Amino acid sequence: MAITKSTQLIPAARLTPTLRAARGQSVAVAAFLTSPRCPWCVALQQEQIEPRQRTDHPIKLWIIELNLDDTTEFTLPDNRRRSARQWGESLGLNLTPTIAMLDQTAKPLLPPLKGYSSRDFYAAYLEDQITAAAKYWQNLR
Repeated sequence: MAITKSTQLIPAARLTPTLRAARGQSVAVAAFLTSPRCPWCVALQQEQIEPRQRTDHPIKLWIIELNLDDTTEFTLPDNRRRSARQWGESLGLNLTPTIAMLDQTAKPLLPPLKGYSSRDFYAAYLEDQITAAAKYWQNLR
């Protein structure tokens, strides 16, 4: 099962500009580690990410799509180039799906949400992480 492309997800190539744009804003920036072969990724995107993106919540959620099967390299804030898999492996993130709230250096702010087997409680965990990440970004000037 292939993941349906969403215009709401930001391509990995836009990671560094997105992190720069988030400073001082009421946003949470997250990495979504995914794979075209991952049915749980599709479920997470359809059941959690897309409904959250459609809300008028005052805290916006910007999600960088990091396809672990894509070998295309992108630039990190420290100017190193990595593929999504290389980036994930350097941080111990190699399970799909994973949602990781990012700091300005593209590292997880909080313990990532790994896996997705049920939507029960997931939305609450995700919202807690979004709120914490937004506080971090709002305080950066």
